Amino acid sequence: MEPDVTSALAYEPVRTVDGWHDMVNGSWSMDCAFDRVNPDSLKGTCWRMGGLEFDVADVSSQQWTPLAGPGRRNWRNEMILAFITQTGVIELEQSGVKTRLTNESLLLIDPSRKYVQTGESDTRGMALRIPRSALEARGMHFTGREMFIPDPTSPDVRMVKSLIASAAAHSQRSRPGSANLVAEHLVDLMQILAEDPAAPRRTRSAHVALASAKRFIERNVSTADLNLDMVARAAGVSSRYIAKLFASEGTTAMRYLWHTRLERARTMLVNGSAKARIGEIAWQCGFANAAHFSRAFKQRFGVSPNALQRSLGDASQEQETRGPFA
Repeated sequence: MEPDVTSALAYEPVRTVDGWHDMVNGSWSMDCAFDRVNPDSLKGTCWRMGGLEFDVADVSSQQWTPLAGPGRRNWRNEMILAFITQTGVIELEQSGVKTRLTNESLLLIDPSRKYVQTGESDTRGMALRIPRSALEARGMHFTGREMFIPDPTSPDVRMVKSLIASAAAHSQRSRPGSANLVAEHLVDLMQILAEDPAAPRRTRSAHVALASAKRFIERNVSTADLNLDMVARAAGVSSRYIAKLFASEGTTAMRYLWHTRLERARTMLVNGSAKARIGEIAWQCGFANAAHFSRAFKQRFGVSPNALQRSLGDASQEQETRGPFA
């Protein structure tokens, strides 16, 4: 069972009708009309996780219509929305097209094109605001396209929806570093939705493909058998093309991987404990064994990992002996 994406509402105070209108106007640049008002259901809240923003609300028996303008901080022009309904049904209308969103589906919409949303009775849901710039940097373009619901029967789509729901349920209590990392991965996973048949065609510029390849390498330095084909698949291009892109910078994908591994290992040695095992660092950085790692490290930095570790330990011990004010 997926987590309740609206569980945060349990801790929120009930708003007055005027307070609710202020929230909808201010946060969403929309007006709200009630079919009927349940004073106990006027709850809504929002929070950030990295570059993402989660908004959850009880929208039972309400219709939200857009106000003029791009919204606070130009959010309509800078965000793409992913809607998930926890209970009930939300009907969305954009450019004359209507779509009903139930708790079995996830919907993506470009809010720069005005839309109207209508919640039926007992309807609670969540909207995830995703920066367009983050999506476009990964070659995903949703701007100007009609809203769409990725295939709700697809295991891949269901997995992404479940991960978003889990992040919504737990992100407010997670450590900032962990939240930022999860946010980055959620944006990466929008690729699965972008490749749905109903989604806009995904395009990749050379700059975006190369940046994606480098990001994949940096996140997978511990994978000992990482190779050019794996990097190319992650970047969504051919192996020949990604090799050409690295060559334009005077290097190769495997040389970039090599340097990334060695820089990661050096950082671990400098910032880690003097008792850290060289073999463990080698393994975490994708080297076959400690001897292989030591040879490569000395060739790159002119000193062996053991020697660097000893020198750092000696310097630390000397500082402790002299005291902080010596």
